[in-house]
Amino acid sequence: MPSDGSAQALDFNKDGKVDINDVSHLFSEAEKGRLDRELDSIRERRLGDTRFFRWAVEDYVLLFGVVFGGFFLLLIATASTGILAEDSVVIDQTLSKTPLDNGGECIDKQGRIWLSVYPDHQDLKIRSYNVPDIDTGLAIYFTDINGKNVEHLIRGFGDLSSTIDGEEMYRGEQRILVSIRNITSHIDSNDSHVLEYSPEIYSQEFEIDVDQKQKIGFFSDGDVIEIDIKESGPRACMTFRDLGEWGWILMAAEWAGGRETAMLTGGSGGVPAWWMAFVSLGMSIVFLYIQYPLMHKMYHREAEEALNERQVRRLIVRVLENSQNEASIKIDFDLLRMQERSISIDVFVPYVTDSRSIMTKTDVRSILMRDLLSEFSIFGEMRPLQLRVQSVSQARVEESIVLTSKFGMQGFNPENVDGDYRPFFESISLIGTIEDTARPVIKALLDQYDLVDEGTLVSADHAAVYVRMIYRPRMRFSYFMFPRNFIEIEESLSERLENGLGSLLDDRKVVVSARNLRRTLADQAVAGRVEQGGSNFTGEALVAKQHGITGTLLQTVGGDILSSVEYVAQRNRKRIDKYGFWGLIVFVWIPFMASGVLVGAMLGLVARMRFERVLFACTLGGTAASITWAYTARGIIEFMERYQAEVLIPFLIGLVFLFTFFHLRRNKRLRREELFRESMAFFNKVSIN
Repeated sequence: MPSDGSAQALDFNKDGKVDINDVSHLFSEAEKGRLDRELDSIRERRLGDTRFFRWAVEDYVLLFGVVFGGFFLLLIATASTGILAEDSVVIDQTLSKTPLDNGGECIDKQGRIWLSVYPDHQDLKIRSYNVPDIDTGLAIYFTDINGKNVEHLIRGFGDLSSTIDGEEMYRGEQRILVSIRNITSHIDSNDSHVLEYSPEIYSQEFEIDVDQKQKIGFFSDGDVIEIDIKESGPRACMTFRDLGEWGWILMAAEWAGGRETAMLTGGSGGVPAWWMAFVSLGMSIVFLYIQYPLMHKMYHREAEEALNERQVRRLIVRVLENSQNEASIKIDFDLLRMQERSISIDVFVPYVTDSRSIMTKTDVRSILMRDLLSEFSIFGEMRPLQLRVQSVSQARVEESIVLTSKFGMQGFNPENVDGDYRPFFESISLIGTIEDTARPVIKALLDQYDLVDEGTLVSADHAAVYVRMIYRPRMRFSYFMFPRNFIEIEESLSERLENGLGSLLDDRKVVVSARNLRRTLADQAVAGRVEQGGSNFTGEALVAKQHGITGTLLQTVGGDILSSVEYVAQRNRKRIDKYGFWGLIVFVWIPFMASGVLVGAMLGLVARMRFERVLFACTLGGTAASITWAYTARGIIEFMERYQAEVLIPFLIGLVFLFTFFHLRRNKRLRREELFRESMAFFNKVSIN
């Protein structure tokens, strides 16, 4: 047996005895030291170079994306406004002669008379274009249902349109002739109007096939007439301005309803496939080559900087150890519980308030949350943090003083009473002096920032001066307009009190807790992103704030988009882990909702694939998707027209748009449920009743 001195030296956990627990405590302290050294090393590396542009591969990609995005938008804007080559058809006409245009060569119909013949439900429509504004006759020669050749004539000025009832037309194949003539009239000797036809201005033949079929469906029932135009002639070339205007339409459709909606919209409008592919691919490049480098800067960590589960737990404990003094609490680390998931980190913090504490549970949570998010930001931990704090009642064992039946006090010794009360009254006087001195300082801050005092408490002891301030901005629309968050108010007030109290502080520190009754946008922006549980699931999850352009773009403007992209990427991670590079290409390529280049890029990030491989895979998959949809959209439209289902085209476009909208909304709801449901169960399990 060791001597008493040796036994005391081996009592590492200070429990008064030497046993196996002391060995466990020794190993635990060694583990803490190792984890602290690893965390300090990672922290030092991440704080070493805070430049936004480090001229790495992702920086060059981002620069290219910005330049290309500016060029792409400038091209569309220049074309649509008609500033340059408004009526030129050179681009469309030139490319229509190449394999890029699967619709065949177009013709320049500007200033030339041309005809458009197309089926409209069970009718045949004919329309003329660019006819001079003169007295004109539009003559249509066709075979009627009885097999007779008939002439259908309408008269007017300039461009004319006419409709032939399909019920009146011969069933089968026939050729119709459409002729445009100039009509003049004069009065003969009998005072009668005589019409004279000049030689035809323009004429064109069309081959059509008229058929009668039995159909039963939602939109039609019974016999229907189908008119098939065998050859309607080459399409009219689009001008530079037409292409620009369609560019905006396609971009808006793809933004709102995805690539599928854009391609069906463009295909139904006769937009050449090469232009649809260019616009879609241009949008993919802008999104991928700008947002992916930004996401990479925010989320990516080198292998030696990625925190494992033990490091995350030690980081949280270390932050809480340093924060409990400021919050004037003592955390019970034996009851501390954590839950680490792929989509969140949940922390339950039980604490005991000390005698000088003036912090409410909300204040304590704000301080701990602020410090945790600050460290998460440095270490690049971007998972949402859910923190719940609970005050634990501390049993205090006091010496019992009992009043006996003879009205004596058993256990009371008058000799133990100290007759010198001067230190007590001096401390009260000092606290009063500090409070009287602090009040004008606090009022000056409230006046400067135009704040209303909703309750301020000042206290002090030998260690610190404690100030708890609740305020409310006076300005209208303060939720949007008030620029300072509670942390800035706390820092400003702390600095003013340190200067204003001067020698009264002695060795005391200043502890300030400020809370805004109206939680403004600035207060919410303390975190990079704030997510609420909603009506079914209570809670609040906060993401560490990233400063600079990265945090501004991805955490404020695109916060909802980013959270949805993260969720979809996490759900599909197993596929990418299994199939790797080629699986990522197919994932981006397949025409399913929420499988675009951004989701693919996030998948590559969570799967820890190299930046260049993810960029190449998403570029290849996005290009294949744009080309596939662009060159098949017109075929889908023609197939529907062939079977008299063209009435369904707007319905189909709207259906795709609605499906995309509800799909994204469903993803958002599922993510919220998954984020908060398990967290609620965890907190309910570990809470101390």
